[in-house]
Amino acid sequence: MAFEKVKTWNDIADTGEFVSGLNKVKNLIELWLERLSKAGSLTSDTEEQRLRKAVLIFLAVTYTIAGVVWGFGYLLLGLRVSGSIPLSYSFISAASLLYFFLTKHYKFFCRSQLTLILILPFLLQWSLGGLNYSGAVVLWSILAPIGALMFAGTTRSIPWFIAYALLMAVSGLQSGGSSWQPATLPDTIVVFSFVMNIGGVSAIVFVLLRYFVRAREQAMAALDKEHQKVRHSLSLAMEVQQNLLPKSNPNIAGLDIAGKSIYADETGGDYYDFLEVGNSEEGKIGVVVGDVSDHGIPSALLMASARALIRQRCSAFGQIDRVISDVNQQLAADVKDSGRFMTLFYAEIERSNKVIRWVNAGHEPAMIYDPATDTFSDLNGGNNMALGVFEDTEFKEAQREIAAGQIIVMATDGIWEARNPKGEMFSKDRIYKTIRQHASASAKDIQNLIFDSLRRFQKEARLEDDLTLVVIKIKADV
Repeated sequence: MAFEKVKTWNDIADTGEFVSGLNKVKNLIELWLERLSKAGSLTSDTEEQRLRKAVLIFLAVTYTIAGVVWGFGYLLLGLRVSGSIPLSYSFISAASLLYFFLTKHYKFFCRSQLTLILILPFLLQWSLGGLNYSGAVVLWSILAPIGALMFAGTTRSIPWFIAYALLMAVSGLQSGGSSWQPATLPDTIVVFSFVMNIGGVSAIVFVLLRYFVRAREQAMAALDKEHQKVRHSLSLAMEVQQNLLPKSNPNIAGLDIAGKSIYADETGGDYYDFLEVGNSEEGKIGVVVGDVSDHGIPSALLMASARALIRQRCSAFGQIDRVISDVNQQLAADVKDSGRFMTLFYAEIERSNKVIRWVNAGHEPAMIYDPATDTFSDLNGGNNMALGVFEDTEFKEAQREIAAGQIIVMATDGIWEARNPKGEMFSKDRIYKTIRQHASASAKDIQNLIFDSLRRFQKEARLEDDLTLVVIKIKADV
């Protein structure tokens, strides 16, 4: 007769049966937690709230089952008082669980369970005669402040830990070993209980923390995935917006023009454009610089809308004050409920008549430098309300003559209001200085020199606003 070989521990470990068994237990616990989380959660709960409820339910169910085992174990040893304490707890805990499942009243459930978890081990210890005679059953009370930390937050967990520390201090006074009943635990049971209590508490703390950490990691992974999607969307939005800006500087007889926008975020509310206006024989060019309130995607959307409206209206020709008035009427109707607006400086240069006309819609006036007199002046006049504030605003234009050698600069306030690490503003004076020192350079070189000066000034300071700069040099053949 052949006898089946008895498997040793090494045989079990080698075959992987032990690891497989652990995995099954782990999967069972995780399935249990998932089902419990659904039983106590509301449709309005966040993932974190569902996680907290699931773990608290798991802890309460585990404690309730352990209370039954404790109670009957003590009764079998003749410890009626000690046996009635965990059995009473199990009954109250089960009632609390049932009440929570019926009402979804989480705060009451959380406080009642933490209170029971805190008090039960101390009552058992006192009934058994103190720490040495109870097998350190009081270790289970540490789950109350740990649970409060997980389920109620860092601030609300402090009172629970203080209560735990005070009860431990009171327990330390019970050093005489007086029990609430004649019988006591045998020495072998005390040692066994001490080992089991340490192992049980450690196992539950490990399971709770592992579940929390794993759930947090999954939440962070999901958040990172969503973040990547947002970054990709922002990248596409930036690409689209960059394509709305002029792809190159215009090549126009009599004028040297350069424009550039730099955004604080992936997208922004600054805008500039070069427009062909009027008939080609009139020799006109339109230049526009705009600044939508705030920056980011909402501002980028408004900027795109304004650009479309301006281009559409300019294609029909007409006086620039009428063009801007019509654009404002449409834009104000679109943004009246958002509280957003847009400042804009729109200029038309007539090369044949050597005249510049402009409308200023709440924007910083363009500046003009005359190297013949070495003076700066603003293109004042034509100052009006920003676009999008009132639909019925009527905009007025202004004009002045221009001469060869003059330099016109149109910009947004993000340039001169940019700050360095000390909090100092770049200011217009630094722009004036760069233009004066390099008045003979090309428009693009002057533009780059201003941005270079700004970068040196800011050092490592973060860009807080969008930057837009258009430089126009009047050449001698205007």
